Amino acid sequence: MADDDIERLLREVNAMNDPGSSAGRSPQPARSAQPAKNDDDSSGGGAGGRLAFAVGSGVVVGAVGAAIGAVLVVLPFIGPFTTGVGASIGAFITALVAGPPRWFSS
Repeated sequence: MADDDIERLLREVNAMNDPGSSAGRSPQPARSAQPAKNDDDSSGGGAGGRLAFAVGSGVVVGAVGAAIGAVLVVLPFIGPFTTGVGASIGAFITALVAGPPRWFSS
């Protein structure tokens, strides 16, 4: 490649990296930082969907934690009830903060 080809490629790369430059290209329109809001709360993506997912995951993970606690005796003072409650509270808080995944709202 000749040196002028390299210089031309470097100018093109700089022009693409700096959309406000005057390299003959118009700057790209800025995208909105927030996604469009959906007014339909029945889709599960709203606050009700977040709470429903948190409660559901707390119940399911709590039941699994209690079952595992019944099978595996880790310490004498930690039984299946304590394991289930701890797993349920942890799953509820985690799901409430993280929110439901995309597949839950569809």
